[in-house]
Amino acid sequence: MTESPRRGVTRGYVGGLVCAAVIVATALTVAVWGGIALFADRQPVSTESVPVWVAPLLVFIALMALGWGLWITALVLLRGRRSPSWGIIVVLAVGVYLWWNLAGMLGGMSVAETWLSPFAAVLPVIWLIAALLFWAVLARRVYTDRPAPRWPWERHPEDE
Repeated sequence: MTESPRRGVTRGYVGGLVCAAVIVATALTVAVWGGIALFADRQPVSTESVPVWVAPLLVFIALMALGWGLWITALVLLRGRRSPSWGIIVVLAVGVYLWWNLAGMLGGMSVAETWLSPFAAVLPVIWLIAALLFWAVLARRVYTDRPAPRWPWERHPEDE
């Protein structure tokens, strides 16, 4: 990163980037959970007494918390900190694991579906990846003078 002054970004840019990071986390969660379900031949929640809406609600609330945490990360970065906000990122990762487990237990899930579940174990990793990708894209935009990437057909001959 250069020592030049920071480039400004709008709230809309940061909001769009937060939404994109939450969508990435959602897509990774669906893909990884689908892979685990396929290879392990089990579902994230298989207890009969648990309502079908509990798991999606828990994931939705966790995604909203991720969005809020990414907004706070953006504020820290825009105030001049160039390194990742490890405290916020770790709290998000540990928080999603604790949220799934504690709220899942209150929702009627078993210990095997919460604390000992591979589905719960991948959530912190996914949140960590989404938060670091968010930070990397925003830091590149704010602290470097590199233009936005372009597809080969968008490049002008004089740019090469």
